[in-house]
Amino acid sequence: MDFQLTDEQSLLQEGVSRYVADHYGFDTRRAIADRDPAFDETQWRRFAELGWLALTIPETAGGLGLTPLESALVTEPLGSALVLEPYTATAVLAARILAESDARERDAHLGAIAEGRLRIAVAHAEPGARYDIARVTTRAARRANGYRLSGEKQLVLHAPTAQQLIVPAVLEGAPGCGLFLVAGDAPGVERRDYRLLDATPAADVVLRGVALDGAALIVGPERGAAVLEEAIDRLLLAEVAYALGAMERVLEISAEYVKSRVQFGQPLFEFQATQHRLAEMFIEVQEVRSILYCGLAHIEAAPHERRRMVSAAKAVAAQAGRLVGGLGIQLHGGIGMTEEYRVGHYFKHLVVFEKLYGDVDHHLARLMNAGATAPAAGDSP
Repeated sequence: MDFQLTDEQSLLQEGVSRYVADHYGFDTRRAIADRDPAFDETQWRRFAELGWLALTIPETAGGLGLTPLESALVTEPLGSALVLEPYTATAVLAARILAESDARERDAHLGAIAEGRLRIAVAHAEPGARYDIARVTTRAARRANGYRLSGEKQLVLHAPTAQQLIVPAVLEGAPGCGLFLVAGDAPGVERRDYRLLDATPAADVVLRGVALDGAALIVGPERGAAVLEEAIDRLLLAEVAYALGAMERVLEISAEYVKSRVQFGQPLFEFQATQHRLAEMFIEVQEVRSILYCGLAHIEAAPHERRRMVSAAKAVAAQAGRLVGGLGIQLHGGIGMTEEYRVGHYFKHLVVFEKLYGDVDHHLARLMNAGATAPAAGDSP
């Protein structure tokens, strides 16, 4: 894959960077984070008007039909501003699942996402699953005209702002798990909302015999696990790009601070130890960029190769994020962790990023297992 950006791709990323610089500054972000839930409808509509929500949606559904690279080019500057709106959750993860689905209203749903009228959260994590998306205990019992869902999901990111949920569930009498589209306010759907350390809205969801019609099954059990895994891999690369943007901003903020902060009669930047820390941060950021490009180059590869490279990208980015964020705090001293100062908010996000969708140990194990085993038959969505 050629990562020399085209003029159009460069303009796309520059446009997102200008937008967040002008319309999503630190004070704006803090004001949105203080809301319950942390979401701004006006910002979301602007994202739609600018075409960001339509980037990877198929052209047949009113989207632009672009690649995960373009999505990463958007999420990187979004990460530099710590944007709280559910771009990756809806426009990357949910949109990919819908694009691969058999949903009767597939194009209508995708078009609504592109226009900013529909937000969907994916409720895949379950208590005790330990990042294993194949461990599904939620059940879908067949009934006369459809299904009845029962189970529990946890850590459903952006569920408080979503109108619909995509829910994996084991289908009665069939191997594997199907993917169901469920209205967020359907009878029997109970939600406990909370926010993560970085103010991201999330919820635990309990499904108590939720009645669904036959059209709610959007991906059958024979493909459900593969479609979900591939979509999450695309999401992971978008999240790595977001974390990369956050790390770059930590480096910029830290460099600005040590150039202006004076101790012992000279700027902190003049001390060799400070320069070494900034150099270390710079190297980590560049390593993340390289592994992100490697993951993007393999996103369309065979499933075992895709898994290896995506997990490598997540593991490297998670470790780098903890180091870059920690050094940013160290260079600032106590002021770095105050609510009023920017660098601490980036550190909080990087700590959250390290754990979401699999921690370092999980992805190192996935990387090794994917490389040691041949792809199974029917292993691609």
